[in-house]
Amino acid sequence: MREYDWLADHGLDEAFCLTFVRDPDDTAVLCRFGVDPASLQSLTGVDDIAELPFEHVVVAGRLDGWVFVLEENGFEGSRPEVLRAVSAGTEAVSVYTNVNANRRFGHAVDGVLRTGFDPSSPVRRWGDAPDALVPLMRQVGLPVSGDGGWSGAGLDAGLRLADVITGVHLDGARLAGPLTTGRLVPLLSDPPERPTWMLREDAELLTAITSAPPDLLRRVVAAEARRRADGAGISGEPVVAEALAEIDRGGGRTVPDNSGLGRLLRELGYRSDIAGTSLALPTQRGRMTDAERRQAFARHSAGLAVQAALFPDQVRAAYEVLGWVAPARDPDRVARRAQLLAELRG
Repeated sequence: MREYDWLADHGLDEAFCLTFVRDPDDTAVLCRFGVDPASLQSLTGVDDIAELPFEHVVVAGRLDGWVFVLEENGFEGSRPEVLRAVSAGTEAVSVYTNVNANRRFGHAVDGVLRTGFDPSSPVRRWGDAPDALVPLMRQVGLPVSGDGGWSGAGLDAGLRLADVITGVHLDGARLAGPLTTGRLVPLLSDPPERPTWMLREDAELLTAITSAPPDLLRRVVAAEARRRADGAGISGEPVVAEALAEIDRGGGRTVPDNSGLGRLLRELGYRSDIAGTSLALPTQRGRMTDAERRQAFARHSAGLAVQAALFPDQVRAAYEVLGWVAPARDPDRVARRAQLLAELRG
């Protein structure tokens, strides 16, 4: 799409996420997006992103009543959790692609994902109103029915569709500034709707989870969440201790992103991302020792277990809290799996 050729000029054409939010305030949008408010800062232009100390590069700017959020090699704007947050009381559109040509288009209104699809295979759609955009999809050349084959229009048509829905267009010249950026601390993920593929491969454990009496399952999940929090050294955090006590009492709730517990869990995830990057990129290895990386991964995993143990649906909680032992290959995991099976069977 010639109108977006400028993405290649900035090295963004192969992996980016572009999100538009109908809102006049770019700082408010970034905060709902997951950016730490204390880290917000101005940029004179997109070329300055190379100097940013952040793990996730995200920049935003105002555009005729809308705010655009551009992520370099990022995907946050494609997540349902983020689209719900930024579209609350308004409207949002996002277009995402990565180096593996995994693509996603999303349109959310008033905190609800109305339409989502892969721009390369747009006949399969999801959301509360999966067919709401069909006339506009046809207008930009996206097939809306048929055998589900690959669409040659793909990403270009997805970008055109975003322009049509919003009535605005992000030109490369707009990236000369002014822009706003900050440290992205990703929003918490929704409870898993289904078990991971690894847990699905472990029919014995999955059956034990789904057939356990509710009270027994709750106790097993609570005990495992506490065990992992203790092992990772986070159970002494006041907000974690409070959550574990609530779990022991049988309480269930969703953890708000900006609650004390939510902020801690997000920071643990951020630290885990740093550990992952330092492990994957040889140039980043010196940022952490192996012990620091192991600690970051363990603390994040334990935090996810505490969050999941609070889910009102205990089966979905168990997918996250107990499913880590599948597949059981190393001795510690094999032993823990056997213990969990015994506990689930009473």
